[in-house]
Amino acid sequence: ITTISPSVARAWNAADGDIVVIGGGIGGLELAMAMAQARRRNGATGHVTVIEAERALRDLGLRERDKLLREAVSLGVALREGVRVTEITADSVTLSDGATLPSAFTVGVGGARPHRWLESTGLALTDGFVDVGATLQARNDANIFAVGDCAHLTHAPRPKAGVYAVRAAPVLAHNLEAALTRGVLRRFWPQRDYLKLISLGDKRAFGQKWGVSASAPWVWRWKDRIDRRFMDRLNDLPAMPQPPVPRRAADGARDLPQGAQPLCGGCGAKVGADPLAKALAKLPASSDAAVLTGPGDDAAVVAMGETRQVITTDQLRAFCLDPVLMAEITTHHALGDVWAMGARPQAALLTVTLPPMSPRLSETWMEEILTGTTGALNAAGATLVGGHSALGAELSIGLTVTGLLDDEASRQDRAEPGDALILTRPVGSGVLFAAEMAGRARGGDIAALWHRLAQSQSDAAAVLRGAARAATDITGFGLAGHLSTLLRASGCAAELWGDRIPVYAGARELAGRGVQSTLAPSNRTAFGAVVESDDPLLFDPQTAGGLLAAVPADRAAETLAAVREVEADAAQIGVLVAGAPRISFGVAPEDR
Repeated sequence: ITTISPSVARAWNAADGDIVVIGGGIGGLELAMAMAQARRRNGATGHVTVIEAERALRDLGLRERDKLLREAVSLGVALREGVRVTEITADSVTLSDGATLPSAFTVGVGGARPHRWLESTGLALTDGFVDVGATLQARNDANIFAVGDCAHLTHAPRPKAGVYAVRAAPVLAHNLEAALTRGVLRRFWPQRDYLKLISLGDKRAFGQKWGVSASAPWVWRWKDRIDRRFMDRLNDLPAMPQPPVPRRAADGARDLPQGAQPLCGGCGAKVGADPLAKALAKLPASSDAAVLTGPGDDAAVVAMGETRQVITTDQLRAFCLDPVLMAEITTHHALGDVWAMGARPQAALLTVTLPPMSPRLSETWMEEILTGTTGALNAAGATLVGGHSALGAELSIGLTVTGLLDDEASRQDRAEPGDALILTRPVGSGVLFAAEMAGRARGGDIAALWHRLAQSQSDAAAVLRGAARAATDITGFGLAGHLSTLLRASGCAAELWGDRIPVYAGARELAGRGVQSTLAPSNRTAFGAVVESDDPLLFDPQTAGGLLAAVPADRAAETLAAVREVEADAAQIGVLVAGAPRISFGVAPEDR
């Protein structure tokens, strides 16, 4: 299947002048004919030339090859074989024989190539591809399996075609399980030939298998139906059904919404605000004069002589299977409370629950978790001093962190009307994590989110430490929840500027389609009464979320500029106003 994005299709249709296609395999010729046909239909000028370093269409028989080349020539496609491309510029392609071809649009259609790093592995290779036998194990290392375009089948050499990788998948799955359980390995015997369906342009196609070929409109319809069915299976993944509540279930289990989505990871797995608040309200007040603040702020403040120390704890249910990344993000998440209090991170205790696994794998996972944790702590100026580990149902990582105060803590009860509200990071991570669990998020959006959450906010915290009157970090209760807590503590209200609130790429679209974290409904129930908006992203739980600071108005501009140097998406999202705790919405003064 040769697929081209709409933007690329528009580019070749709009580009008057010659087109050069680098690669004379089946895909290169198919693409060249499609472009030539489209340009002829649209009246565009210029030629289409295919460049091949060796022999074009070498995977086809002579008769089929000649047939396809005649079709290409009839569409005005030229072929140059036995030459390589030495230079590509914006408007030309230079070849190894010294010729320079004008090109308004150049596209490469390469065949399978092994990664160069395989050469340094010590594995037996053929032309750079890993040598494997019938069980798909590397010839000189039975612990390594390889299939598809990185493997060379020594017992049955075949061209690098996707059909062989697809057919090898069930055997690979069986053999991986067998290797781990000392089972019997299966042997993979690939078919000798496979069906080749090649588009000729203008809704015609060429088909070939076992030396028999055909070229007719019905072949194109056949190919189109196969291709669309294959792509639809990738684009429309079926949702996994939720198992029904057992016939014999504990009291209260049937009160849960039926068909509910799986529990989110990260801060989306937090206990709801209402039950948590009711439980905390029953705690007795501390009788120790050294404990200056108790539950309610981001961290407790403890006096030790003239020294003021903050202490906090946090824990995250796993939302990815990379132990290093999970540890980095969890560490930054736990440090958020220390940063919000205006303290310098000092020391940390690590708590890890690993899923059941072998001792060797436990060692590997612990090493990776320690690598991620210590790297993030050391970058923030803190040290890992100990912790605890256990085995449980699933991976979770938690940290207890201390920090030192140089001045007064940035407590939530010290904000005043007129203060500017500065948020250092976008919102929307909970929606993205929920969509990723359901297979509905774009991979690029998730990769960008993970990269951002793995970055420290230490520099932004240092800027706010000397400027913020009050601060908090946006985590499980979302922007609405944590801002509401700050408003109640300070006895004022807030006016937010909705169009100034930064949002992670993809989150707004997903929220509009009804995607939400499992904690979001609880957040809406707990804080919706004080928020004059139905925007779901206000109630979205954040993992390693941004710092929200109340900064005196006369220092807002310089503080925001300094924060933006280290957190590019930082924004002033509103102001504090006099009144009972409430979150209203307006427009920034400069936009009125």
